[in-house]
Amino acid sequence: MARIVVTGGGGFLGQRVVRSLLSMNRLLVNGLACELSSLCVVDRLVPAWVSEAGVEVIEGDLLSLLQSQPERFQSSDVVFHLASAVSGECEQDLVLGLKANLETGIVLGQTLASANHCPLLVFSSSLAIYGGTRDFPLPAVITDDVRPNPQNSYGAQKLMLETLYADLARRNEISIRTLRLMTVSVRPGKPNQAASGFLSGIIREPLCGVTSNVPVPIDTQIALNSTEQAVSGLIAVMAVSDEAWGTPLGLNLPGMSLRVSEMIEALELVGGPDALDLLTYDLDPLIQQIVAGWPSRFHSERASRLGLETRESFEAVVQRFQSAT
Repeated sequence: MARIVVTGGGGFLGQRVVRSLLSMNRLLVNGLACELSSLCVVDRLVPAWVSEAGVEVIEGDLLSLLQSQPERFQSSDVVFHLASAVSGECEQDLVLGLKANLETGIVLGQTLASANHCPLLVFSSSLAIYGGTRDFPLPAVITDDVRPNPQNSYGAQKLMLETLYADLARRNEISIRTLRLMTVSVRPGKPNQAASGFLSGIIREPLCGVTSNVPVPIDTQIALNSTEQAVSGLIAVMAVSDEAWGTPLGLNLPGMSLRVSEMIEALELVGGPDALDLLTYDLDPLIQQIVAGWPSRFHSERASRLGLETRESFEAVVQRFQSAT
């Protein structure tokens, strides 16, 4: 039997992880088959359907809850840590990012490490831990042995947590599965403050008859995960045993590499030429700077060894999004 907690479970990915867990008759956790005994969602605001599905709901600030009710987390067998301030707001407000991401993440690690057993933490990290500088430019392809070098506050905060969690795992106080997600597209709903938000907006809005801006040159190369890739990847790494996972270091989740112009082509194929009329092309220097620092091509032998591979096309992703709206 497994008790699972999902932080940020009321958010876009969190809700889909919860739905996926609820749909599974049996789980694999750290290489062992078990049944789901209870599922708990922690977020500032949780949709009504979650509690209606029989899921335990705790609404509030995660840091405050960790400090006031640590036993709710210590009693878990698995924690999916998805709660996070996004890249754009972290860059604009360092104090916010340090508290929402770093301080909260540190307290979560300490709380789980003080449990009487060794809980499994599935941590949603990001490709933003990588970046290039004049002295240390990004290689053409990011492999498993490329050194992280974040060039924005969000990536730095994710990397600091990766390092802490790896050390706690080295000390046998937790088990860790850090999965570095690419930008997830196409996200439904309203735009957020993530610097990568336009990578959903330039598809989502035109398909809904709304204008959207392309803030970077259309030849910009980017890396994407579909929603399905991200959720299935998070569930898949929960199943991997400590022995098979090996190093406590993070894993780059494979995805799609393409240019913004190819995204626009997929939009036209699915939405027709009228959809393109709803795009504007006003460059945003801040977003350009952040996105230009992100890697766009990956190859992970470790991911392949664990069966985490994908051959999904972005056109198929757009078609699936249109069908769901």
